[in-house]
Amino acid sequence: MRRVRRAGCAAVLAVLLATGAQAQEFRENVPHPCQDFWMLTRTEVVDCLRRDYAVADAELNRVYAAKMAALSPAARNALRRDQRAWLVRYDRVLTSYYSRPWANRSIAKVLPSQILAVRQRTAYLRRFRE
Repeated sequence: MRRVRRAGCAAVLAVLLATGAQAQEFRENVPHPCQDFWMLTRTEVVDCLRRDYAVADAELNRVYAAKMAALSPAARNALRRDQRAWLVRYDRVLTSYYSRPWANRSIAKVLPSQILAVRQRTAYLRRFRE
């Protein structure tokens, strides 16, 4: 089982490197407050993580829309291309990761990374300048 998991992590890293993504965009075992309660079941932890992901994703969409509204047409086009490239990298990594036979067992370990990636992207969008 560990060999399969290591091979899956190596595949994720290979996708990250092949797509030009930075390593901080995705990694396993990112600590998250939802995981800090020993008395929660795995289902409760995953539900907590999914709620936090929904909040982070909504914030990303809100910040992106506000930024797009404030930019010049040329800067909007640049940001749109950059955002699409980020989404392609993000989707490729997640598709690669979740297509592994063991991936469903590790969703509680991966969702915090997704939350972190979305929050990092939101911070990047806030700093984006023309």
